[in-house]
Amino acid sequence: MDRASRKRLARLQKQEMRIAAKYEKAKPSVFASVQNKIPDGLRDKLELAFRKGFQLVFEKGSGLIDKTYNAESLQREYEENEQALSERVTGGRLRRLRARSRAAVRGGTGIALAEGAALGVLGVGLPDIPLFLAGMLRGLYRIAQSFGFGCKSDGERCYLLLLVAASLSKGEERGRLAALADATAHALDRGGVCPAALDECIDTAAARLADEMLAAKFVQGLPVVGIAGGLQNVPVYRRITSYAAWAYEKRSLLRRG
Repeated sequence: MDRASRKRLARLQKQEMRIAAKYEKAKPSVFASVQNKIPDGLRDKLELAFRKGFQLVFEKGSGLIDKTYNAESLQREYEENEQALSERVTGGRLRRLRARSRAAVRGGTGIALAEGAALGVLGVGLPDIPLFLAGMLRGLYRIAQSFGFGCKSDGERCYLLLLVAASLSKGEERGRLAALADATAHALDRGGVCPAALDECIDTAAARLADEMLAAKFVQGLPVVGIAGGLQNVPVYRRITSYAAWAYEKRSLLRRG
């Protein structure tokens, strides 16, 4: 691996350690006070809604998501950046390669905010999940494609879902999921078989999203006051997409190296 890539990879690894440590020390959610008011069974309903939402978007929504951004432009820009990197790897050229992924993180925040706030005012909680997942997957697809990776095969979807789950986990569970994501990437990039099943990865991501957003979705279901719960879409979106941008960049460096 060239010097610029090694330097960037080392920096990425330090960033991940800082992000993980910050998440471990995060203060309790502002919705912690409503935990004892959440009805029994809501968490299971929420997990089921996320599971069905992923299945719906993967089966019927990917084509619609593709129409919301210019995938061909992303591909052309990626190929131009890769051509430049094949001639000489520099810090500046590596920064250009990741510029679009950062735009995907920033660009989707406004959509998550508007969608969550609007439905929160109306007291809409669970029914907004397919919309939230479609927006989240749109951001993740853009990030993946900005580094030259696809999102349509079961293997690539498993990798993406493992990133979602890892980004919302802590401690040993975060390490386990991150290691499984790395093993999946390693297999996919070498033409091997994905070590995880798609249904299992959907279940894992749905469970972590349900745990993370349970209180917020409960609050979001309350008319007018629900706007506060809807705003929780934004930090969750940013945490997931920021982690994915880090992971895909790391994967890109390792594949090139």
